Amino acid sequence: MHRLSIIVLPVLFCCWAADLQGQDTSRTTLSTIYPLPIIFYTPETGVAGGAAAMYLSRDSKASRASTITGDVIYTQKKQIMIELSGDLYFRGAAYRLLTNVKFQKYPNKFFGMGSSTPESNEENYTSQKFLFDAVLYKNVSSHVNAGPALRTEYVSMKETDPSGLLAPGTIPGSNGGTLAGLGFVANWDSRDNTIAARSGSLYQITTFVYRTAFGSDYSYTDVQIDMRDFFEVLPGQVLAVQAAAEFIDGTPPFYRMASFGGHSLVRGYFEGRYRDKNSIAVQVEYRLPVWWRFGMVGFAGAAQVADKIGQFGLNRFWFAGGIGLRFAWNPEERVNLRLDYGIGNNSDGIYITVTEAF
Repeated sequence: MHRLSIIVLPVLFCCWAADLQGQDTSRTTLSTIYPLPIIFYTPETGVAGGAAAMYLSRDSKASRASTITGDVIYTQKKQIMIELSGDLYFRGAAYRLLTNVKFQKYPNKFFGMGSSTPESNEENYTSQKFLFDAVLYKNVSSHVNAGPALRTEYVSMKETDPSGLLAPGTIPGSNGGTLAGLGFVANWDSRDNTIAARSGSLYQITTFVYRTAFGSDYSYTDVQIDMRDFFEVLPGQVLAVQAAAEFIDGTPPFYRMASFGGHSLVRGYFEGRYRDKNSIAVQVEYRLPVWWRFGMVGFAGAAQVADKIGQFGLNRFWFAGGIGLRFAWNPEERVNLRLDYGIGNNSDGIYITVTEAF
């Protein structure tokens, strides 16, 4: 599911953080609306700016806060994103609803499919997307959650490179199309905090089935596995480990294929630089406080993609690593601003955003 990536102007951060510190958090319900100016940077967007409003509410019966966030963003690469997302807890966290409604016009890059596509394949394209997805979790037992999921997406291609791979229209998704899928999500979630865990685990499996009977132009099944463990090695120092995999059976559009890179999974590669029907990835991160609200992290990761599961191999991994700086904007909810620099194989990236990568 989506997670908003924002960084608020530092001066206002300090003011809002101080204001939150002064509130009476012993009240039964704490509800706050934050108007948030936005500025962030990733290799995929360049410098981006906009505005957002975030509603945060914590009830005494719920161990985690509910949030609703709306944002409008424009980037240096002329991308437009308008979004409304929610992470809502009901009945004392017995139910959790994750929703996302998005419109975006997004100039992007395509390098082809496979684990060894050359840099010379790089081409620019612009797509326009309308997306709605939702997951409703039911707390089955202490740490077990499960529930149905829904995703609908309409993509239209606004511009492709006349001499590129997408122009002929033979690659699935090169003409856009409609996706409609039903899914099921189940997880074990013992994390002490969903934003920046210091202990506990998340083991989650997500399955989506897209079929023409649902109104989809593409028929395939998508299974995603996400496993995360968090260990507080010393007070305030956390070792975070993540393993992720995605397996697709059928013919998905290229923009929904398994991939890695970006600000969350194996930083140091352009998001979607390598894509195919299947992917596996692992990454580790060590987080430690430095002074006041500042902290540092070191991270490393490896990933690969393949058309068939049997094509995975130890000599096919792409490796990356890097360092990062953290600033605790909201220490109570563990909301951190982050600046990361990742280095891959003939590739690197700077990421300025909010919340941890995983």
